[in-house]
Amino acid sequence: MNLFGAAVAVVGAVGPGSAATLKLSTGSVGNADFTRTPQYRVVAATVWVQALSSDELAHVGDLSQQGALRVVYVAGDVGGMDRAAGRGGDIVNFDGADWLVVRQMEQWGTAWSKLMVRRQPQVT
Repeated sequence: MNLFGAAVAVVGAVGPGSAATLKLSTGSVGNADFTRTPQYRVVAATVWVQALSSDELAHVGDLSQQGALRVVYVAGDVGGMDRAAGRGGDIVNFDGADWLVVRQMEQWGTAWSKLMVRRQPQVT
């Protein structure tokens, strides 16, 4: 049973999702100057974006998170930093900005993920 699909049908009637691009980290490559350049697999997606609730803000309050934070719902298994699993550095691009996934707040198998994202500074 596809619960995410059923929820999207109901939520989509209230507010459609936003077009987004997922940049899923595939690791990094070493450069001649000993720096590292991140590599990504780019996937088109639809996301549902919300502000963090007061409970979610209280939960991350001790983490010294700075900058604009949002909650994003997306189909698929997208995650935050997990060094043991070799994961981290995933980025969601919507509304013309990159948002770094700082935490996977909920996950339902590979069907959907609830993510906390932080807006990244624009590179000029």
